[in-house]
Amino acid sequence: MSSLIEGYNYDIFISYRQKDNKYDGWVTEFVDNLKKELEATFKEDISVYFDINPHDGLLESHEVSDSLSDKLKCLIFIPVISRTYCDPNSFAWQNEFTKFVELASDDRFGMKIKLPGGNVASRVLPIRIYDLNKEDIGLCESLLGGTLRGIEFIYKSAGVNRPLRANEDHAHENLNKTYYRDQINKVAYSIQDIISGIKDASEYPLVTRTPEEPIVEIKERINTGRNKSISKPFPRKKILIGLSLLLLLVLFSVFWLMLKRPDSSDIIQKAISNADPFNRWPVFEGKIRLRCVFASGAESDELIEINRSIDSYKRSLFSKNLTDIIGFEDGKYFHEIWNNENNTLLRSFNEDSIDCEEIDLWKQHQTALHFGGLLLELENSGLKMNKNARRVKFQGNRCYSVEFKSDSALNLNNYFRNTNWTLFLDRKDYSIKGGRMENMKLAGHTFNVFSVSSGKLIFDRLTIPMCKVNFLTLHNSLFDIEIITSPE
Repeated sequence: MSSLIEGYNYDIFISYRQKDNKYDGWVTEFVDNLKKELEATFKEDISVYFDINPHDGLLESHEVSDSLSDKLKCLIFIPVISRTYCDPNSFAWQNEFTKFVELASDDRFGMKIKLPGGNVASRVLPIRIYDLNKEDIGLCESLLGGTLRGIEFIYKSAGVNRPLRANEDHAHENLNKTYYRDQINKVAYSIQDIISGIKDASEYPLVTRTPEEPIVEIKERINTGRNKSISKPFPRKKILIGLSLLLLLVLFSVFWLMLKRPDSSDIIQKAISNADPFNRWPVFEGKIRLRCVFASGAESDELIEINRSIDSYKRSLFSKNLTDIIGFEDGKYFHEIWNNENNTLLRSFNEDSIDCEEIDLWKQHQTALHFGGLLLELENSGLKMNKNARRVKFQGNRCYSVEFKSDSALNLNNYFRNTNWTLFLDRKDYSIKGGRMENMKLAGHTFNVFSVSSGKLIFDRLTIPMCKVNFLTLHNSLFDIEIITSPE
C-alpha cells in the first residue's frame, strides 16, 4: 500500500523502543486501535508502517539501511515518546527520529504544515506515554526546533506514572482525566488535519472538467451568427490603452519593490534560522579548531572547547613547546601553562592574578564571533539596529546590509561599547558573507576590521563560515586569515 500523495511510500511511520512494548504489548495494541479509528475517519485507505520487531539499542557505528530510508519517506512520523525513547544512542532516535526530521526538512512540504483552519502543525506527531524530566523534554525540543507537543496517553495517580491502557480498572482515579478511546480519536483527527494540510499544499493541481454542452452551444452560436458580438473584432485603440496601463502598473510595481527596503529585524531572524535552525547554540557542546595566519607570517593554533549548557569554556593556544590554557569551569577561572614535550604542568596561576574580565570576553563573545552565536549576540547586544536593511553588492554577491550602531546613552558591556557593526547577508539563503566592525576592543587593542567569509561547516546542526579573511580598514591591509575545522 502506498501513500495518498505521489512520491511518498507511507502515510504514517510508527517509531518506538522495543522496551516499551515488552511488558504488555502497549505499542502493538495502540497501533491496532489507531488503524481501526483511521478506517472510521478516512474514506481512503491510510498506509501505516509499523515494525513489530524493530532494532534497538544500536550505537552510532550502525548505519540506517536503504530500505528503512525508503520507509521514512512518509507524510507523518509518530514517535511513541517514553523515558527510554529519549536516548540519543538508540536506533529509534538516531536512525528514525533524527533521520525523519532531516528528510522532512528538505522535502517539498517541509516540517511545518498549514492546517485547513489556519493553524500550523508539525509533521511529527508525538505520542507521550510517560511524564518526562526536563532533560528529556529539552532533548526532544532541540531536535524538533520548538515546543514538544502531542497527544498524551498517561495514567497518573498518587505515586503512579504509566501508559494509559485501553481498559482501565480505575479510570476515574486518573488525575489527567483522559480516556483511552478519546485519545485515540484525537490522534486520528490530528492525522486527518495534517494530511488535509499536505493535500492543500501539494503541487499537483486538481483536474477540473468543463461540461461539454455549453462549449458546443457557444460554437453553434458563433457559426450561425446569432451572437455577432462574439466574432466582432476588438477595437485596436482599446487594446493599446489596456497594454499601456498594464505596462505602467508593472513599472510602478517594480519601482515600488526597489524603493521599499526590507525590515532589518526580519532579515536577522531569517539569518538566525538559517545558521541555527534547531536552536542549538544556547546548549552547544563541542570542540572547534581555529587556526590563524597573520600578515606578519606568524601563526596561531587554538582548540576551543565549549559546553554552554553548564557554562564551561576552555581555550588552548598551542606553540612549538608550550600550551597556554585559559578558561572557566565549575564556577572558577583558570590559567595554566604546560610543557608539550613531557606533558607536565609548568605553571598554574592563582585566580587573583588572572584577567577574569578578558576570559569572560573570550567566553561570551569571541566564540560567538567565530561560531554560531554572532547573530544572537548582535541582536541582544543593546546596539541600535537600523529599521530597514539595504540591498547591496558585496564581493560579487547580492546581499542585505544590516547595521548596528552604538549610542553613548546605552548601557552596553565593554565588548560592544562604542562599537559599530555592519553585516552582509546573502539575499538567497541569508548566510553571512562578511562584515565591518569599528572600534572593536580585544586583548587591549582597538581595531577597525573589514572581513570576508567563505565556505561553511556544520557542527551539531549549526552552520558557520569555514574561512574568514580580515583586513584593517585604516590601511586597507591584510590582518589575518582564520580557518575553522573540526578537531583531529
